[in-house]
Amino acid sequence: MRKTIIIWILLLISSCDQVDCTLYSTVSYTCALYADGSSVSLGDTLTITAMGTDSVLLNRANNVNAFSLPMSMAMQADTLVLHITGDGYSLYDTMQVEKTNDPHFESPDCPTRMFHTITRVLSTHNFIDSIVVTNPQVNYANVENIQIHFYPLD
Repeated sequence: MRKTIIIWILLLISSCDQVDCTLYSTVSYTCALYADGSSVSLGDTLTITAMGTDSVLLNRANNVNAFSLPMSMAMQADTLVLHITGDGYSLYDTMQVEKTNDPHFESPDCPTRMFHTITRVLSTHNFIDSIVVTNPQVNYANVENIQIHFYPLD
């Protein structure tokens, strides 16, 4: 009887998990903005939507130099529409982020999350000059993953 009680106590203690799922639930990638080789703060309004949906991922952000976006969990690529508006102009560019989807199991108490590896990023080059993948691993880390370089500002 005493062994049974000790076993139950050990099971209860070992089943208590210190992982707080809500703290680690955000898997997103960070894009930083650059022009002329330096980090820039975009003075115009930036809106980002997911192509083919009505999902607004970033809504009318001003004075932004970086932003974080979620990734789809099942698709092999996410296509985004970047819309910059300013005094008297409206510019659109698209960015396609190709990736792998890697299930990540952390604890029985937490749902399985999807980590990603960015394999390639393409754009239509309307106002985006180039895109550099600085860290292809997308997980809980809040690090710069992509640099978006704009054409030289006038």
